[in-house]
Amino acid sequence: MFDLKNPFLQRSNFLLILYGSLILIIGLLFMTFLGLRMLDTQIGILFSAVGIALILLTAFINYLMFSQLFKPIQVLIRETEETLQGMRKGGISLVRDDEIGLLANNFNQIVLDAQMKRMELETSNRELAKHAEIIEKTYRELDKKVYDLFTLFNIGKELNSTLSVESILKISCFTSMGQLGITAMTIVFLEDEEDECVMNKVYMKGLRKDTERPNTLKTSGDFLDFLRLNEQSVLFAILEEKPEFKHEIDFFNAYKAHLIAPLLAQDQIIGVMILGKKMSGEEFVQGEKDFINTLASMSALALRNARHYEQAITDAMTKLFLKRYFQLRLGDEIKRADRYHNKMTLMMADIDYFKRVNDTYGHTKGDEVLIAVAKVIKENFRDVDITARYGGEEFTCIMPEVSKEEALIPAERLRKAVEAIPFLLNGVNVTVTISIGLAEYSGDAQTPLLLIEAADAALYRSKENGRNQITLA
Repeated sequence: MFDLKNPFLQRSNFLLILYGSLILIIGLLFMTFLGLRMLDTQIGILFSAVGIALILLTAFINYLMFSQLFKPIQVLIRETEETLQGMRKGGISLVRDDEIGLLANNFNQIVLDAQMKRMELETSNRELAKHAEIIEKTYRELDKKVYDLFTLFNIGKELNSTLSVESILKISCFTSMGQLGITAMTIVFLEDEEDECVMNKVYMKGLRKDTERPNTLKTSGDFLDFLRLNEQSVLFAILEEKPEFKHEIDFFNAYKAHLIAPLLAQDQIIGVMILGKKMSGEEFVQGEKDFINTLASMSALALRNARHYEQAITDAMTKLFLKRYFQLRLGDEIKRADRYHNKMTLMMADIDYFKRVNDTYGHTKGDEVLIAVAKVIKENFRDVDITARYGGEEFTCIMPEVSKEEALIPAERLRKAVEAIPFLLNGVNVTVTISIGLAEYSGDAQTPLLLIEAADAALYRSKENGRNQITLA
């Protein structure tokens, strides 16, 4: 009737009830057996009847107890364990109207509540994960902005520490390319020429120099107003949607433009930054645009100040330094030569028979000669050399860390280059030559004034000896 190996029986008090019922039935059977032995007496008949009745009653009570109590509890325990172990979905299947059914219903309600709490917890965990992701993204953005601000701070110090246009252009260009990882960078200046706005390319990095590209662009006031009103960088793709700016689009396209940032200084556009695409191929995000906008504003102010300074120290016609600036730099270079025990050579050069050019072909043609000779002078010396217009048709150059014997090489290269300039003055082919004098510090002179006099005396001897030659002091 019952499986005594059932774990439920082995770990519950029902085993005592089972054993007690068996002992009672055995006792009743023994009593009935005695009654049957004494059927010929009234006591025997009574014992038999009572024994049989009690046996039947006991068996019925045990049947009711185990069918209505033991089995339901056994099902309850089994399904409870399966539910807790995750082997069963939906809770306990037992349906009853008694206390066991109430217990099953309460357990199911607890399971349901736990499932709801678990769902709420999972939802909360997902929301927390989203918030954590947002916080992480915000942190990265803030970290990037802090880095950008630190970079801009250092750039600002560099820009404010120089009045060289070339240095500012290099700082702006290399910073943009390195910070944003872009492939190419070009900066153009805006010049006013005869009531026209002309953009002149002044600096380019990352593009093939042997590729033919336009050097100048006559731009319209409408385009400048567009940049001025926008005040910020503009994607080239947006500019392409404006057919009225066709010439500007063609110009920027030749320089592989992807982003265009105006150089705006106090509401005045002095130029434009042309940025190529990013090496990653990704689009510029807003933070990168903000970085470029800030850098463009800082660069514009630095460039305007540097250009004003250069205009103050540069001869307007020849673009060489003025005599006053040359004198200041000569003193500085002599002090530097003393400090590091270096040599230094000063060149004085003069255009031969320049008065004859002015008298024969006019002062306008004379100016053309001055401009051409000045250009050749700039092209034939190092960046560290200081070239200047000393006065009239006379030019000078300071060559740091160079002896006068070493200076003969660039001086001779200059003399030949000037002689090779193909001048066509009023329809006449004219050859122009220069005479040169070289003096070295401190072998030939120990002060700036004496060095100038020594180089000038050597120049005078070149002219006395037939011109178009170089003489050492």
